[in-house]
Amino acid sequence: MENEQFRPVKADFSEYGLLSNQISKADIFYHFAWDGVGGENAVNCEIQLENIKATCEAIQQAAKIGCKKFVYAGSVSELEIRECLDKNVCAPRLHCVYASAKLTAETLCKILAAQYGILFNAGLFANIIGPGDYSRRSTNSILNQFLHGEAPKLVKGDGLNDWLYIKDAVRLIEAMGEYGKHNKTYYIGHTELWPLRKTIEKARDIVAPGLQLKFGVIPDTFLTDYSYVDPKALFLDTGCKASYSFTQAIRETADWVRTLSF
Repeated sequence: MENEQFRPVKADFSEYGLLSNQISKADIFYHFAWDGVGGENAVNCEIQLENIKATCEAIQQAAKIGCKKFVYAGSVSELEIRECLDKNVCAPRLHCVYASAKLTAETLCKILAAQYGILFNAGLFANIIGPGDYSRRSTNSILNQFLHGEAPKLVKGDGLNDWLYIKDAVRLIEAMGEYGKHNKTYYIGHTELWPLRKTIEKARDIVAPGLQLKFGVIPDTFLTDYSYVDPKALFLDTGCKASYSFTQAIRETADWVRTLSF
């Protein structure tokens, strides 16, 4: 649907330096672009360094445009790096390349925000589910197997996890941009977190009741330490929290997954 309030501006990272020439005024700059979220590019240092460079350029352009705030899309994978730094250990997982780049870009943004006199917020995102996700991430893969009556091979599932519906994610992002407190990094997810086993069991009961699950077949290589975030912080600061029905979220996501080719 066309909207007279919406004007798309297409630009890849190489064109970020020209954004202020194309946008005369904006209140908030939401930077969600990132190359190499998964797959081989997630562990490619050159690509991840380009992401960091583009993010720094984005906040500089936001200041030139006159934006009051810059909102950065982080990832809960950053928590693994924070834990490694606290424990003074080097994690061997290759995925830490992506996570390190995300945390580095966030840190640089906070420094540059102070330099440019612009407000800043970062959001650490849970697993976002819902229509529009074409990936083969675990959330889609598990639901796809449920739809075909197959039991996925799973980790033990004792660690905390979070599946957040896209409609809730958009509401939380908007609340963070409008009312988030300066320089705070918020967890973008539910205020109450469940063990992964509970989340998958509930999704199974909705999509494939009675299907026997195989927990513990795959070893847990890493468990996210959610003590590094406060799931209730965004709600306390903005009054907004995830409220979409888990049942409806799973049903709508499963309907979407049915249209995908795995």
